[in-house]
Amino acid sequence: MKGKKIFTQKEVDKILKLIAEKLKADRTSQKRIRNKIRALGFYYSDFSLNKRPGGYNQNDFLSLIKIKG
Repeated sequence: MKGKKIFTQKEVDKILKLIAEKLKADRTSQKRIRNKIRALGFYYSDFSLNKRPGGYNQNDFLSLIKIKG
């Protein structure tokens, strides 16, 4: 596991915003946004080997992680 599965509410809020941006972005921008998400500690590959068309969304993220506190 490269990332983590427990996040603070502040981290969750940032990641949710970035995921929303990623879903609307072109491929080049998506890569930059995914790097920001990974910098916060979330690696989708830690949780799933299956790639979904269009990538993961906010609900996928929330179903995979735990919120600290």
